[in-house]
Amino acid sequence: MKETVNGIAKKARLGTAVRTRGKARVSDILGAAQTILANEGLANLTIRSVSEALGISVGNLVYYFPSKDDLLQALIEHVIEGYDEELRRETETFPDDPQKRFKTFVRYLIEDTKRPEVRGFFYQLWGLSTHDVQVAKKHTKSYQHILEKILELLRDVHPEKSANALENMALGFMVCVEGLHVVNGVSDIDRIHSPSFDKHIFKQLLVMVEIS
Repeated sequence: MKETVNGIAKKARLGTAVRTRGKARVSDILGAAQTILANEGLANLTIRSVSEALGISVGNLVYYFPSKDDLLQALIEHVIEGYDEELRRETETFPDDPQKRFKTFVRYLIEDTKRPEVRGFFYQLWGLSTHDVQVAKKHTKSYQHILEKILELLRDVHPEKSANALENMALGFMVCVEGLHVVNGVSDIDRIHSPSFDKHIFKQLLVMVEIS
């Protein structure tokens, strides 16, 4: 796997990419790639399809990402970095209240699972991980990263609990959130998309981590 800096493959001539215009172009490329992957699947995620979506030349795009593999690896990192930023933004509202921070985080995750483009991305990622070793490694690394973020929040809420107890809480919590990605894609079950269901799930997720 190629080493990356800020989600950009080093092979992709960072001398240009890290400049302001280069960073903006990379962000546009990754955004278009994410949309194509989520809505059209991996088979339709190509250097050409992304360049056409952005109205730029293939040569312009490969200046930053020489191959589809470079693009896919950077895309996974880009999505995880986005979660970090959203988590920071969502939780810093309550710097002195660990429980409110975690509740804010839970509400954000519930809403996030309702977004078709988010679900589509993770559906594709799960599928790719079953037969692509490099994607599987990146997938595992991203989940370990998210697990640590959850544990950081839970340590503040439950400083008295052991590391093992907190990890069990965090893993159970992640399992339920992953399930929401799947269940929210079942559009025929109307009550899944009702405010009352959101409140129920919110309460259940808090019960799981022993937050009242």
